[in-house]
Amino acid sequence: MAKKGEWEKLDSQNQELLLMMEAVRSLDSQFLTKTASPDQLERILQLLHSAIQLCSARKNQIAPLVNAFAKAIDAPAKP
Repeated sequence: MAKKGEWEKLDSQNQELLLMMEAVRSLDSQFLTKTASPDQLERILQLLHSAIQLCSARKNQIAPLVNAFAKAIDAPAKP
């Protein structure tokens, strides 16, 4: 989705992605190294690194828009 620029789809997949990330995070490292080949582990790490880079780049792209909206909203009046 990120490689295709389909950022709007990430929102609908948010919960599923978070569950997947938590499942990977909770795996015992010994179990993972016994069941996955070094090539598989390297590919997983590459995919995660790529996803982080794409998301970081997207965050940087939309930061000016978010900041513009934040500045456009009037601060609440102080009593």
